[in-house]
Amino acid sequence: MAATLFSTSLTPTFLPAVPCPKPAPPASACFPCALPPRAALALRRRLSPVAVAVSSEVEEEEGGAESEGEFAEDLKVFVGNLPFSVDSAQLAGLFEQAGSVEMVEVVYDRQTGRSRGFGFVTMSTAEEAGAAVEQFNGYTFQGRPLRVNSGPPPPRDDFAPRSPRGGGSNFDSSNKLYVGNLAWGVDNSTLENLFSEQGTVLDAKVIYDRESGRSRGFGFVTYGSAEEVNNAISNLDGVDLDGRQIRVTVAESKPRRQF
Repeated sequence: MAATLFSTSLTPTFLPAVPCPKPAPPASACFPCALPPRAALALRRRLSPVAVAVSSEVEEEEGGAESEGEFAEDLKVFVGNLPFSVDSAQLAGLFEQAGSVEMVEVVYDRQTGRSRGFGFVTMSTAEEAGAAVEQFNGYTFQGRPLRVNSGPPPPRDDFAPRSPRGGGSNFDSSNKLYVGNLAWGVDNSTLENLFSEQGTVLDAKVIYDRESGRSRGFGFVTYGSAEEVNNAISNLDGVDLDGRQIRVTVAESKPRRQF
């Protein structure tokens, strides 16, 4: 009898399992995740007294400089010939004089991290976009006259490097300029920004030594018209660029060798 009692007392008694409720996360922890990106952006604009996305400093993409936007193209203006030091916040502050700014993008080179010297500003209405073009096209900002146009800039083809056998680009060579006596530190972006003051630059290229990688002290700039070529020669030949007086002339096409 004693052995039976001792055996019974060692038998465990199992109670039914009761699941413990998990504490619900605070509402603030899941609220941003529940909103789609566009709704979150709209909410940020309603909460902000100035609806400006000043952090939209983007790098140049291979498919084009312009990033995908949420606004109609008639609200967006192209801003060219920007000083390299201008960021999106400074650009937004300038264009707020023409109306309500929705978004600002300054385009940067993905390799160097340096400003490409142009960007985009999106206004709230088409009327404000037109007013911005009227007010700021040709406006001198930090020493440079801005080029402001409605919509994206003219399409630009990527140039392949010039081959040693004289292979050229697809552009009309009659609108190409030779730029000599360049300082060693002048790169493609510097050349483009200088010559964009005289017209729409289709291509600007500094020639480098293939072995040393050092600039050879000259380059080429291609425009879309002969008028722009003449303006550049008249206004930029002999101009001081980084401590050197550059030489600007019409590029001469080399005749092909006869075999």
